[in-house]
Amino acid sequence: MPFHSFIAKLVTQRRAAVWWAVALISAASIYVLVTRMKLDTEVLNLLPTGFESVEGLKVYNRDFSQVRELTFALVSQPEDVDKLEEFAPQFAQRLREQPWCTRVLAGAPIETPEGIRDLQSIAVPLLLNLEPAAFNETLALLEPQKIRERLQRLHQELEAGSPRPQIELGLDPLGVIGPALKPFAGNAAMEEDQPLTSPDRTMRVFLTVTNQASLSAFDCQKLMREVKAFQQSAHEGWDGGPLQILVTGRSAYVAEISLSMRHDIVITLLGSIVLVGAVFYIGFHRWLPLLGMGFSLLLCCLVALAAGLLIFHELNMVTVGFCAILIGLGVDFAILVFGRYQQARDEGSDHTAAVSEAVLTLGKAIFFGALTTAVGFMALLLAGSRGFTQLGVLIALGISFAGIFMLTVFFLVLPRKASTPRRDWMFDLVKKYVRWTVRRPGPMLWISIPLLLLLTAIALSPRPPIIFDVSTHSMEPKRSDAGYALKTIMEKMPARWEPVIGMVQAKDPQQLHDYWQKIAAHWTEVQAAGKIKGFSTPAALALSPARLQTNRERLRSANLSAARDALEAAIAAEGFSRETFDSAFTLLEQLQGAAYPSVQLPDWRTQLPPASSWWFLVDRYFAHDPLLATGFVTTNEPVATQEQKEMLHRELPVAGIPMVLSGWSFTLTDLVPWSQRQLILISALMAIFDVTLLAVLYRDWRLWLIQVATLAMAVCAMIASMKVLQIPLNLLNVLAFRLVLAIGVDYGIYVLLVWQKARQLDHDVAGVVKPVILAGLTAICGFGSLGAANNPTLAGLGYACALGLFWSLAATIFFTLPAAAAAEPKSWREESLQPRVKEPENV
Repeated sequence: MPFHSFIAKLVTQRRAAVWWAVALISAASIYVLVTRMKLDTEVLNLLPTGFESVEGLKVYNRDFSQVRELTFALVSQPEDVDKLEEFAPQFAQRLREQPWCTRVLAGAPIETPEGIRDLQSIAVPLLLNLEPAAFNETLALLEPQKIRERLQRLHQELEAGSPRPQIELGLDPLGVIGPALKPFAGNAAMEEDQPLTSPDRTMRVFLTVTNQASLSAFDCQKLMREVKAFQQSAHEGWDGGPLQILVTGRSAYVAEISLSMRHDIVITLLGSIVLVGAVFYIGFHRWLPLLGMGFSLLLCCLVALAAGLLIFHELNMVTVGFCAILIGLGVDFAILVFGRYQQARDEGSDHTAAVSEAVLTLGKAIFFGALTTAVGFMALLLAGSRGFTQLGVLIALGISFAGIFMLTVFFLVLPRKASTPRRDWMFDLVKKYVRWTVRRPGPMLWISIPLLLLLTAIALSPRPPIIFDVSTHSMEPKRSDAGYALKTIMEKMPARWEPVIGMVQAKDPQQLHDYWQKIAAHWTEVQAAGKIKGFSTPAALALSPARLQTNRERLRSANLSAARDALEAAIAAEGFSRETFDSAFTLLEQLQGAAYPSVQLPDWRTQLPPASSWWFLVDRYFAHDPLLATGFVTTNEPVATQEQKEMLHRELPVAGIPMVLSGWSFTLTDLVPWSQRQLILISALMAIFDVTLLAVLYRDWRLWLIQVATLAMAVCAMIASMKVLQIPLNLLNVLAFRLVLAIGVDYGIYVLLVWQKARQLDHDVAGVVKPVILAGLTAICGFGSLGAANNPTLAGLGYACALGLFWSLAATIFFTLPAAAAAEPKSWREESLQPRVKEPENV
């Protein structure tokens, strides 16, 4: 039994069995979704693997506490600067009182009594970590004569009215903490490269560390709901005038992007359904087939999602949005099949015969259409991105199931009784166009070829250039509060931009110390050469066990008891209060204890209080694993070009030290060559596949050449349109080229396969041209609905694909069809246009 007859009998005479199969498939799919649904909300999983910078960014997000940092900004008008200064301390205190806030940095820690006290608590290990020569010089300051001279000098300066001695007495009465903290405090000079107050004093920045469990989308959304509530209530009790409160940070971006994804999925899915449904109804004026198409597409999505969960065990949130794309593509099959089915019914065929005719005429075309589209999306496997891999596999599965279900399940919903034929104005217009084009292809070719060649010339010309946007703003939602806050901070504080991070993993503390000493020395040379603006490293905090042991042995030779006695005598002689020197006596006791090998040095990390502002510095450098640390390089300009990235790759690493360079802007710049390779390599592979498939499919070099020319000119027209309309390419919509190659080729396949077997061209070809037009419009609507997405990259993908499919459809109708007619022998074409006369049956 022929395949088309088998399908026709199956869906017309074994309807109950098919419905039971559908019910079982649906139940199994729903069971998988309910029991195994797990969503991956990590945005970074959309980036390709195999890049050191990408992996470094993932490690930084996972292992460093600083990524849980939020930046608040208080902004005032120039005339309200004094009010801003007055409100800032109140705002900082209210931040500290929030349950989600662990610590707040409202100013330089060294300028507060708490910051000085915290520094003094970790002075001993930092003092013992000095180089031996520097340690000996510092230890000499504890000689009795030096102590007496220091206190005498401070006394004289105080009597002279200088404020500096009071600061020294509070921070470093003996003068030994300064040398110990000099490397630490030097790296801690946040105000120099990351200021907390704008030059015009109209903005104050507050850094906060939150206690959120993770950077998952749901945790970030929960946190930002509480932060938004705080923003609304922070002004309560303040009547000093309006102040703007802004907030930005990784958590703010993750919350916005994930919510934007959810919005995009809902909006684009609903938009796609409405637009596709409208096109279908306008084309056929039937509601029941529209419902059947929707049911079949829902079944495709359901089965594809279940299969995806069984394959990947976890699906990225962006991947789930494939439903909007699948609706725009899968509906093509329904339109083609129903168009041919309805044409057969209007000509008097019964339900079974019409189903058989539709499958016979378009089964092969739908098979190859599904194949080319599936291969186009499966090409995303070569992208090396887990998110895009899932997207490619799910749409390939979905489009394959769509081809199967539209040739089977879709017919179950169609009424067995033929409806009254209606006048089809659209089919009449299409039929007239096909008859005119087939009879006289020349005029249409004289119009379409020059236009397509002009667009091809624009596409190949360097002017105007095509825009390639890889900035961080291309990844932000269109309406982003976090993006606006960051932009405002950058405008008010031009010195602030994202540094390049260099991560180093060591085997032990000594290796970590040695690594960062070498890195700091090398980066000092790079800075002196003017290749970077500045840098900061954890060198002062990466303690050396060998140096600690050496300095402890040297400490045993110091007479700390004599130093204590000299301090007591000098305090009395100069008339100082003994309470002022409590920290000095504590330090001497700690040094005396550290001189004995049996006494274990306390871990400086345990000495800092959890709420200490100095943790902003510590967490900036060290991961949860203390042997994983990072340094920061401030470039002369924000990293945005390949030349900058290559220079940093060349200059920053140190021979023999495994270092990973990363950072968000650095990573995006690093991905430009990848996206260009994706554009060229995979699109070329897709083109080779299409060309080979068409050669096997048509076995006619004329039709093959026409179809190849159609594809080439459609892609060029798409590029030209993006140039003229200034639609930028980004890391996502470079996929549009291979998708257009995969989907756009289907329109020509549908038309030319029917052309080859047509018995009455204006009738048979018109019968497929109308569904092809409707299918193209629905695909354009499906991708065009992505333009409503908040995410610019997703919207850009929708615009690019919609443009590409528009030109593929236009080229198929206005070039492929007349070109095929021109390639056929004239006598055969004229004969085939004559009405077919039904031969009398033999008696």
